[in-house]
Amino acid sequence: MDLLNQIFYFSAFIILMGLMLGFVSQRDEYKETEKIWYWPAGLFFLALASFSFFIASWGSLFFLTLCHFLLMCGMLCIALLFRSWRTNISQEISPYVWVGFSVLSITFLFLFWSGDPVSRIYITSTFITGFSLWNLWELRAVIKHNKAPQIKILIGIIVIQIVLRASRIFVLYYFPSEYIERIFHEGEVGFSIRIISSLMLILACMVIAHYYLDALWKMHRSSSRAIESGLLHSLNALSMVRDNETGDHILRTQAYVKRLAERLKSMGIYADQLTPSNIEHMVHAAPLHDIGKVGIPDNILRKNGALSPEEWEVMKTHAALGERVLKAANADSDKSLKVLEMAIDIAGGHHEKWDGSGYPRGLSGEEIPLAARIMSLADIYDALVNERVYKEKWTHEAACEEIARHKGKIFDPAVVEAFILEKSFFQQIAQQYAEE
Repeated sequence: MDLLNQIFYFSAFIILMGLMLGFVSQRDEYKETEKIWYWPAGLFFLALASFSFFIASWGSLFFLTLCHFLLMCGMLCIALLFRSWRTNISQEISPYVWVGFSVLSITFLFLFWSGDPVSRIYITSTFITGFSLWNLWELRAVIKHNKAPQIKILIGIIVIQIVLRASRIFVLYYFPSEYIERIFHEGEVGFSIRIISSLMLILACMVIAHYYLDALWKMHRSSSRAIESGLLHSLNALSMVRDNETGDHILRTQAYVKRLAERLKSMGIYADQLTPSNIEHMVHAAPLHDIGKVGIPDNILRKNGALSPEEWEVMKTHAALGERVLKAANADSDKSLKVLEMAIDIAGGHHEKWDGSGYPRGLSGEEIPLAARIMSLADIYDALVNERVYKEKWTHEAACEEIARHKGKIFDPAVVEAFILEKSFFQQIAQQYAEE
């Protein structure tokens, strides 16, 4: 049994130290670090307890006593951690906690040192069960406002620990032959119960570590979304400074793009590309389709009338300009943003045509990014049914006929089919957000 004990407790020491070092290396990432010191401290004490158990298997009563004391310290830190999850541990309460723990520690050490191996098992199991009940009480309060799955798992683990400790006392009482002279010389049943109980404690530590990793991931995701949102708002503002389009145009085209994408997905067309996240990125990227107009001179961009052939050639450069602007913004980010990648496709490709006669690259068919093909139809429909300086407002019916007529020429045939199925929705949105 000694060799198995040494292997187990040394392995536990490595695992717990790894969890502690991993957490400490990321501690600055957390907002409430003043509450979290209980966690690395608890891991440190539990790791030292495991190492002391590893040494104690050679028979030293001093190390056996030390490892149980360190185990109590670790479990106290875990209990305080659980309490900090639901309330602040005020400076007024903390001294009482430590005084109480000191008294319990002295009592435990006296009883443990003066008792025989069987008495030590009773004492240890009683104290550990007490801490487990405290943990259970704290988590019961935590779960009322925190429904994280890790909390439920921890409650289950602690209940199992309590049952195991009670089972160990039961085995000791009714099968005294299970234990011989020293604590590590118990029979297979006692050994199994002790090891499983220790495994439950290690598992609880791993669940807590996962809880903090999950919180860190959510915090980074929230921060990333905030950065992404701020960048998009800045780019949108830049686009609208030079563009004649209104905020209603943005709302309309976003609604059109979303409905076309969802209709295509429901039809089973391009379903692999139209995941919920991709559709969301597409909708958020849609307002940036004409951001390249920031590079078009005012005498062309704001001309009150039709453009000359030379001016039109300059105007056409806005697609490539927009693509370059967004690529530069994406390159300056800490990591590539999916929404900007989608915006790059839209800005650079929404004037391409299905038959290859568009600009700036003359792409055709599915060479044109799907987001750009969807944006192309949404943008042209919106331009047709609203008045421009160079044209009168078209009726919804006339716009639908024009789009259907260019199926397979300007527009992706599948996108046109989706539009035909959703044309009443387009009309509704056009009326709801009509320009005054």
